[in-house]
Amino acid sequence: MNEDTGPDRRSLAIGYVPGVQPDKWLTRWRERNPEVPISARRSGDPRSALARVAGDVGFDVIFLREPDAAPRSSPPGLLRVPLYTETMAVLAEKDHELAAFDTVAVADLEGEQWLDPVDAIAATPDEVSAAVDLVAAGVGLLVLPLPYARSLSRRDVVVRPIDGVPATRMGVAWSPRREGDELIDEFVGIVRGRTAATTRGGGEPPRQKLNAKQKTAAKAARARAERGSTSAGRGKRRR
Repeated sequence: MNEDTGPDRRSLAIGYVPGVQPDKWLTRWRERNPEVPISARRSGDPRSALARVAGDVGFDVIFLREPDAAPRSSPPGLLRVPLYTETMAVLAEKDHELAAFDTVAVADLEGEQWLDPVDAIAATPDEVSAAVDLVAAGVGLLVLPLPYARSLSRRDVVVRPIDGVPATRMGVAWSPRREGDELIDEFVGIVRGRTAATTRGGGEPPRQKLNAKQKTAAKAARARAERGSTSAGRGKRRR
């Protein structure tokens, strides 16, 4: 086991875009790997600080936002696992009638004044914040990913889920030069829901799960085998 991928490398740095809450994954990491420090920092563009080699200054793993319609294959220059589609939200000033609804469709807002769209993927946090300032001033409505909107936590803006607009997707990514890095693999496994009891190699293979049709066939086969065994036993007694 080499120095770059072995347990002797004693830290992991995580970068994440606004709207991601990595605390639960960090907690699970610390429970399972208390000897390996982990840190996390929010960044408008974590890709720019991605560490290409173990030990470099930068993020070992990043959470990034992309269009939900983007290909499932990794973007150029990254290893990436898609995670979940984000709910989208519409933002309005606090006294807007939108506050009376739990959720809306884009068709319900026909005739409303909208701000110029802000690309939550490419825009900097300052650019997004400036747009939300305009929302609070009553200039117009704005669409953002719901987790991003909630992370801004403003009392002068109402946020409601909205249907009928293009969604965004969250993914976890790392450098292709770090493929096989055991610490990165372990963290990505935690993010994807791997439990501490899950094995990643060796041991007894998992038992295949049967569907309803297969279960019925297996039960019938066992019954036939039992009847055959009983008949054979009776035949011996007759002799």
